[in-house]
Amino acid sequence: VMNEHFVVWMRVAALPQFRKLYGYIERTIPAGSTLTFAIEANYAVERMRGAKALVVGNTYAFGTKNHWLGTLFIIAGGIAGLLGVLFAAKMVLSPRKFADRSHLRFKED
Repeated sequence: VMNEHFVVWMRVAALPQFRKLYGYIERTIPAGSTLTFAIEANYAVERMRGAKALVVGNTYAFGTKNHWLGTLFIIAGGIAGLLGVLFAAKMVLSPRKFADRSHLRFKED
């Protein structure tokens, strides 16, 4: 399939209410501009109790309408990376003997 719009539309959505990016405008649109779109309804969604709508909005570097979510992912990844480096340094500086039973506690009678 070579039609990029069709490929995006056929991608399965994770939730029952979803938005799929059809296209994007690569230039700045001045405030107060009037936008005109020509739309063809080639696929009926009324049989499935669905609806179509045209939404014009902003996208951010992380591709979502909520830029804080991407920032949260970067912070969580940074914390996980830092913890990984700290645990690796601990293992290099003071390694535990392999299969050391002194760290195990068994049920005492």
